[in-house]
Amino acid sequence: MGNIKNEVFLGTREMQNKKFELLAKMAQPEIWTYKKIRETDPYRILRNYFFFTYNRLSEENKIITSEDKEYRCMNTGLLTIYDQEIIALFKKSSKKDGLPWYLVGFFKETDKQFTMHFSQIPQLASYFDNVKDLIYDSSLELTLKKEHIIDDNIERFIEAGYTDKRLINVLLDAAKGTLEKKLKRNFKLALPFYYHNTDTGENKIQLLAPLYFPGAPVKLALVMNKIKSDANEYYEGVTVLPVEWAYMNSRLIVKPDEEWARIMDEVDVQPDENLIQNSIDKDE
Repeated sequence: MGNIKNEVFLGTREMQNKKFELLAKMAQPEIWTYKKIRETDPYRILRNYFFFTYNRLSEENKIITSEDKEYRCMNTGLLTIYDQEIIALFKKSSKKDGLPWYLVGFFKETDKQFTMHFSQIPQLASYFDNVKDLIYDSSLELTLKKEHIIDDNIERFIEAGYTDKRLINVLLDAAKGTLEKKLKRNFKLALPFYYHNTDTGENKIQLLAPLYFPGAPVKLALVMNKIKSDANEYYEGVTVLPVEWAYMNSRLIVKPDEEWARIMDEVDVQPDENLIQNSIDKDE
């Protein structure tokens, strides 16, 4: 599996932001950052989305190389306001001691910069086999694996302002009840998340949903697995993530609901995007 940071020269953060600014303007309107970092890092979510999409496409062998071997391209998964595919174009680097490719930019499927090198549109990244896995089924029971959620994630609760495990236990029950009511009215609140275990190679879809602790802004998201057996089927909450990590990772598959945009505007911390996958792997 290729990693964009090992294969593509992207330039400085300022250079990247200029390209991502053009991509954001080209694509259908979407919120690509949140209030706390809007001025300092306006395309944090878009950058994370693009990097992860590249890595997934590389894993699936869906990044296309031109006949002359001088160019590569990938489908960003984004559309213009006129529903045209947006393609990322890469050119072979002439620097022998550097990365093999560099990002030229982003182009519509009809742009000459793309069509003069490629005759077909590259495929989309795929993250699931069954579309039902992406949708929360409110008819199923939700249980909480509290020992793991609380004991193994106490540092995340402390960072969110909660230190007493007994209080956390009570708050989790209250948040679970609120979440279930909200999910019955808006299943889109549970965002599908593509999970790849870098140690085992396992791939699966999990659902991420905000935890509403009474009288407080949302700071944590519940990670849910769908458990299936011959006798039963239910959801199990297995861990918690900082809400901004959950949002950034879930954007790989779907555009988050408006409720999530409101939640993100209340976020008051800045995540280290390089730690996200490591933190998720640690929870499994």
